[in-house]
Amino acid sequence: MIHENDLILLIARRELDAERRSELRRLVQQEINWDYLFATAQAHGLLPLLHKHLTGLAPTHFLSRLKRESVANSQNVLHLIAKQLRVYKLFKENGIPVALFKGPLLAQMAYGEISLRQAGDIDVLINRRHFEQARALLESLGYEMSPRLTPAQLASHLSNHCELQFMRDEWFTVVDLHWDLAPRSFVFKLHGDEVMSRLQTVSLAGTTVETFGAEDLVLYLSMHGAKHLWRRLEWIVSLAEVLRATPQLNWDLLGQRAEKAHASRMLALGLRLVEKFSDVSIPVLEDLGMQRMADQVHEQLFNTFGAADSTETNLYNLRIMDRKRDALMSTLRAIFVPTLPDWQAVALPAPLHSLYYAFRPLRLSAAYTTSLWRRMRRDA
Repeated sequence: MIHENDLILLIARRELDAERRSELRRLVQQEINWDYLFATAQAHGLLPLLHKHLTGLAPTHFLSRLKRESVANSQNVLHLIAKQLRVYKLFKENGIPVALFKGPLLAQMAYGEISLRQAGDIDVLINRRHFEQARALLESLGYEMSPRLTPAQLASHLSNHCELQFMRDEWFTVVDLHWDLAPRSFVFKLHGDEVMSRLQTVSLAGTTVETFGAEDLVLYLSMHGAKHLWRRLEWIVSLAEVLRATPQLNWDLLGQRAEKAHASRMLALGLRLVEKFSDVSIPVLEDLGMQRMADQVHEQLFNTFGAADSTETNLYNLRIMDRKRDALMSTLRAIFVPTLPDWQAVALPAPLHSLYYAFRPLRLSAAYTTSLWRRMRRDA
């Protein structure tokens, strides 16, 4: 699938210059597995960019398929924006500071068009102290917290994690309500309250909204990609295009915030990936050994999909985190701190809530053993 992968790497940018446009014309003349191209672009979040750059170049049947997907995505994006702005305005009217991020807003900031990212959920960031008020307002709009948590479970979740989902329309509309940027099981010391204190204003669908400041956004995108092992090419592309669109970025301040957040290596990896997959110019910054990791991401990009298992993630954290003790702490928290699947697996009364800390490693061990056994049987 060399030609298909090369084609995906080529369209993974906001604009194509004359040279890349010529290369694209050459590639589409090769023998292309169009089904593979579609599925792989979709897995990497790049169908909107694929449609933009292939218009007029690919076979009619494939362009028709892309157009149908593009129209559906645009409709979903417009739906999400309407719901997102309703939530945003309601929070602001009730005195809740709120920031929008990711989603169509990131598409606009990175690509200049709200529909050039695949539609997903609505992401909003608030201060943790406003959670109950925000929850009540979302419920007034017909959203339901999913899953429903007991008071003890919710208190634990608010202390150890960073978001909860609220859904309506049978999961067609989902609000990810964030009060922090990463769970405690992934050490990242840029906290939500800090980001909320230095927001910038932008326009979304004619409405002025607040979102992350430029340096915080770049650092967040670097952390988010690192946390998920950079398994989606669009995460790299959006980071690159945000950097291209932000010439006034304060690189010294960005480096200082990364160091304070224990995220210098995460930032370095993100920037090395931007260099590898785009033509965006990056100032000379300390590499911290991330070039080799960037090469490995490149090698695995089209061979590995989906979420990584816990063993792979823990080994990865040892390399991506600034301090080994941060990686160790992340591993211990990931093993013992209960999460939503633990509470859904077994319902314990509030007085026995502490038993979840013993139940979680047992559940993980059982799940790992089952997965290993299935893998061994498949390989055999």
